[in-house]
Amino acid sequence: MMKFLRDLLIVLLALCLCAPALASAPQDEAARMAEGIIACKLAQSGAADVQSWLDGALPDSAGSGSEWYILALSQRGTWDLRACREALLARLLSGSIPSASTRLKLALTLAATGSRDAVISRTLAESAGQQGIMSHIFALHLLNNGVTAPGMTAADTVQTLLSLQLADGGWALSGAVSDPDVTAMTLQALAPHRAEAAVRDAAARALDRLSALQREDGDYASYGVTNPETTAQVLIALAEMGIDGLTDPRFVRDGRTLLDGMAKYRLPDGSFSHRLGGAANEHATMQVLLALTSYQRLQSGQPGLYLLSAPAAEPTPAALPDLGYKPVAAAAIAGLSALAMLALFLTGRRSRKNFLSVAIIAAVLIAFVLVTDFQSAEQYYSGQLPPKPDACGTVTLAIRCRNALGQPGTAHLPPDGMILAPTELPIAPGDTVYTVLTEAAQAFGIHMESSGGPGMRYVSGIANLYEFTCGDLSGWLYTVNGKSPSAGCDQAPLQPGDTVEWAYTLDMGGDLGLR
Repeated sequence: MMKFLRDLLIVLLALCLCAPALASAPQDEAARMAEGIIACKLAQSGAADVQSWLDGALPDSAGSGSEWYILALSQRGTWDLRACREALLARLLSGSIPSASTRLKLALTLAATGSRDAVISRTLAESAGQQGIMSHIFALHLLNNGVTAPGMTAADTVQTLLSLQLADGGWALSGAVSDPDVTAMTLQALAPHRAEAAVRDAAARALDRLSALQREDGDYASYGVTNPETTAQVLIALAEMGIDGLTDPRFVRDGRTLLDGMAKYRLPDGSFSHRLGGAANEHATMQVLLALTSYQRLQSGQPGLYLLSAPAAEPTPAALPDLGYKPVAAAAIAGLSALAMLALFLTGRRSRKNFLSVAIIAAVLIAFVLVTDFQSAEQYYSGQLPPKPDACGTVTLAIRCRNALGQPGTAHLPPDGMILAPTELPIAPGDTVYTVLTEAAQAFGIHMESSGGPGMRYVSGIANLYEFTCGDLSGWLYTVNGKSPSAGCDQAPLQPGDTVEWAYTLDMGGDLGLR
């Protein structure tokens, strides 16, 4: 029995050590595929590097084919995009683009270069809904990034797209049978609103439909033609929804993933064909690069592909990530474990059991150090809001506990019951109610405790006032614009102009008028 347990521990330890390498395999292959596309395009354009490409060939064709490359690169790194910005702006101002969807797409790409020119809002106002479902999709992308137009809201556009969902769960340009390409692109625009019950339900049906439409090789067909572009759009949709499309079992066919489905069309030079065995196709190559960029952002914990990050005006050299104390602590643990093993060897206690015990303890301690962040109170309560170069607007946050005043254990609370008076805070695309609460707590020195993992955050205490402190029905609730959303606080996205309030209830919201 002891031998079995020992061998089992050895196997488990080996699996733990191998797991990171196994888990990174799809990510590594996706990164290599993206690098191959960029290398191919640099060779074709004669550019020495990405910045030269952005300064030369890409601006020359901005608005007539290169815009997806510009969008992808703007979301992959930090470069100087001024030449692309000027070219896209000139193209939009020319008034020579007849397609409403194309105008919206160019406006979105222009915004991705850091432009805030009024032509972006004007394009949204003039083109949204003018060319069927695609013009609604690109309009929602702009609205999701804080672009405004008179009489137009993201909520209304969401409802329009939901109303166009077909009986089979997907969307299409026309007809009653859904198309995976259009279905995926609709999901991409709806993704920032997935905390809403109606969107969540519609997305679940759409994901079931996309899963059912995937072919045995991992790819997709759109209107009868198998191609990598549709497969790329599905990968983007999943990433925008927070789903790893290369490991989710719903999108793996006999071991073949979406990455395998796209790789079928890869040519020796790194570009992609539209049809199997065909020549290089610019649109296919661009779409695959977009998909790989979206997947990269998901893996690195960044906002979605279409939640734009404002680029710096000048390129910033890449820097190594600051890992702080973790490498030093991990190395110290490894060194101590090696010394312990040496001591065991020298003292004659050389059984495998002893060495294995030391190795397991060291592995557990190293894992604990790597996944745990330690901060002093001074480090956590920074006294300032984090910088947000990609801020898209502001919201107003207030925290009150008037109903708890006078209750046992609440003498420490402010006499007026206002823990935080209404305060305007900047938000970036993708920020949630939980985001602004934690940022405010750190900036203004407000104690806060929460439990649960991502997607299930529950705020249990603010200002050392906890749930159940004032009875079995007491605790913290939040509202957005006076309404109590049905989503968890880290699944409740915010829009510029929203008003968020956290209030302490003694009666599960009844005393706050929320029932």
